[in-house]
Amino acid sequence: MSFLVNTPRLIMKVENDKAADKVLKFYNENRMYFDPFEPTRPEAFYTLEYQQASAQYEYNETMKGHALRYYLYLRNDPSVLVGSVNFFRIRPIPFSSASIGYKLHHDFWGMGFATESCQAAIQVMFSDYNTHRIEAKVSPDNVRSIHVLERLGFTYEGIEYKSVQVEGEFKDHLRYSLLNSDYHV
Repeated sequence: MSFLVNTPRLIMKVENDKAADKVLKFYNENRMYFDPFEPTRPEAFYTLEYQQASAQYEYNETMKGHALRYYLYLRNDPSVLVGSVNFFRIRPIPFSSASIGYKLHHDFWGMGFATESCQAAIQVMFSDYNTHRIEAKVSPDNVRSIHVLERLGFTYEGIEYKSVQVEGEFKDHLRYSLLNSDYHV
């Protein structure tokens, strides 16, 4: 498993609780942009203690092969956290699947960073984890994210009715998938 991946413009790395302060700052700076699309979060989510515990939990899950989150930093300024790409619900054979999530700091939207980082992370999942299928759920209103999935070659599968609680209300989400055999960078 690759804990460090470089792309032309990004350094993607697995972090532990030592990065919690940067992650908290990232979420606070983007809260108004993320909240309309993210699952409902407890208020404690926006505390350093919560982010430290979350980061350590994710790191432990990565070590077990159950999850993988890359934090994205600019290659020309590695102190700048621009986002993350993560895989969760990593399931072995007979399912051989995972779910993908990604987010970028709003200052970096529209620059191709989501596509660039997802391409690299998907390659890790298909090669290092030998995953057969990657799934994504996206709000029908999240047009930017839908475009990212389409650029990556994901196939639209349908609507999951009232499948995710967002801002306290269960909302419909679109379901997409990408198969290892169909992926071409």
